[in-house]
Amino acid sequence: MRSALILSLLILLYSCAKTPAEKVDAAIDQALTYLSDDKCTKAIDLLEGVGRDLDNPIYLEVLASAYACRAGYNEIVFLSTEISKIDSSAANLMKSLTTLTLSNETAADSAKYLDLQEAIDVLLYVDSSQPSQVAREAKYGPRKAGDMGVQALFMALTQVGKFLDFYGNVDALGAKGAGLPSVDEQGAIASNCFVEYTEARSLVFLGAGGGSVCNNMATDDGHPDLSFAAPSLVTTKKRMCRGLMLVTNVIDILENITLPASSSYGDLTNVATTVSALKSAITTADPTLTTLIDTTSQTDCETLVANVSEFDNLQFIYALLFEAGLP
Repeated sequence: MRSALILSLLILLYSCAKTPAEKVDAAIDQALTYLSDDKCTKAIDLLEGVGRDLDNPIYLEVLASAYACRAGYNEIVFLSTEISKIDSSAANLMKSLTTLTLSNETAADSAKYLDLQEAIDVLLYVDSSQPSQVAREAKYGPRKAGDMGVQALFMALTQVGKFLDFYGNVDALGAKGAGLPSVDEQGAIASNCFVEYTEARSLVFLGAGGGSVCNNMATDDGHPDLSFAAPSLVTTKKRMCRGLMLVTNVIDILENITLPASSSYGDLTNVATTVSALKSAITTADPTLTTLIDTTSQTDCETLVANVSEFDNLQFIYALLFEAGLP
């Protein structure tokens, strides 16, 4: 009798035990409930608690949404009010991104900035190689990889806006260097360049007016949180790579995804044409820039720019991409 009771209990316990996949599915369901109530941190804790499932695209999409939720980002709001603000023209694309509602940043690596970056990284870094829309499609199939790509694209465009707004020191209209000194992140002197360039090609390009208000490093100032002085240089390289990797991943997604034929996607098809042209112009200006502009991995970028010649290339890319792109 006692043995039969023990056996019955064991059968009951075994039947009630969930497989790892079932635990993930249950966590996803509960996390979606949390997110519907804006309980972002609870959703994050629950999903991270079962362990990241890199083979489950739905888990990754919900986890990314949870981090984005905590960053204040909402995809429905992005589609309804933000996407229409994006101007696809080469002259105005970057400026328009700084005018997105979430672009305003007042501190380097703020909690909301880092949360949105984590949301993007959850979708991009699904294996050990460089992030790639092609690789995601091979792993998850065209439909799910397409969903992940669009989700990452919207978040990345928002994050680029934050990056440009902060390090470009823009005003409300997106004009570079027009932010007021001693306000928010700025010191006593407002910056009008992303960095204080030391690289020869960059100095020639900027001196010829290629960077608009950033044109004379004898008098111009780079952003105080992108200082080349020791020991800040290590952090500066990391932040510079972060900005570039946002752009290279946007380019990779737009070049390898078919956007739905819907007016709700605004001008993103033309954005794809613009960013591809920007990339081509950079590699045409100097083919040695190809390695960095083709890199989509933050780790790989940081490894590359530890080398003096590649850090010089990073400076030149910043001059050609950000200084020229944000007049």
